[in-house]
Amino acid sequence: MAKIIKIDGETISIGTDDGKIEEVKISDLNFNPSVGDEVELFKSDDSIIVSKKMSDSKDNSKSDVNININSSPNSGQPIYIANNTKAVDKVVYCILAFFLGGIGVHKFYAGKTSSGILYLLFCWTCIPALIAFVEFIIALCKEADSDGNILV
Repeated sequence: MAKIIKIDGETISIGTDDGKIEEVKISDLNFNPSVGDEVELFKSDDSIIVSKKMSDSKDNSKSDVNININSSPNSGQPIYIANNTKAVDKVVYCILAFFLGGIGVHKFYAGKTSSGILYLLFCWTCIPALIAFVEFIIALCKEADSDGNILV
């Protein structure tokens, strides 16, 4: 992988992996260069061909999970994504589901108030505790995004 390190008038300096610096004319490129662009160099006996390397979307992320949330953290409004799902912190949700799931605290945390009330009403039967344990396992198995959020 080579990078454009300097643009000086009509000359571009490109740093290569082996520590060398190649200089090419800006007119020899078929793209608009900027400092920091990753490029590939192809050399022949009398010329150098430079092509811009296309960035792979999976190179920059650890996983295929990407939850984009555009909201201020102090707004107090639950952030619903789609199909009545909400992005919540995985660790907090799992801890609440494991320890306080029998009374529905994890449902209140996820913004599902009506489910939380049902858990609270039927907590004496221990059925909500069993369901909360299953939800704990499911949440534990979900892959979090880069901010540690999962959709519930």
